[in-house]
Amino acid sequence: MTLPEPQHTSTSLTVLIVDDEEEELRYWADLVRNLGKNYTVLTALDRQSAHAICREHRVDCVLLDLDMPGSGFDLLLELVPDPKQPPIAVVVLTRLVYPTLCEIAKLHGAQNWLVKNQTSAELLDTAIQRAVLAVESGRHP
Repeated sequence: MTLPEPQHTSTSLTVLIVDDEEEELRYWADLVRNLGKNYTVLTALDRQSAHAICREHRVDCVLLDLDMPGSGFDLLLELVPDPKQPPIAVVVLTRLVYPTLCEIAKLHGAQNWLVKNQTSAELLDTAIQRAVLAVESGRHP
């Protein structure tokens, strides 16, 4: 059974991509910009920059690499202090392939876990849309 494509009610979404590798950051930012949706893409190379962007802009979804200096997990815990009521949608986008780590991230407020080399543009778009809708509707993994 194929699930229907999620449709966000807003005309545009702001997506913040946090990754400490500049080449990866450019790749994923370009991919999101080219999805054919009305996404505004912001980028941050570190936790401090991500916090500053979240303070200055309305961010609908964060694509977060956990494998960063200073720990992407710390940023997840800061962005989502209460996993039962996350104020922002977070999709982990990483090269780490650890099912246990995935479950821990979801328990701490991540809406989804995507492995970079296994993620297509369509899968990424669907993950962003579903994560934002889940946060807006109060449904969580």
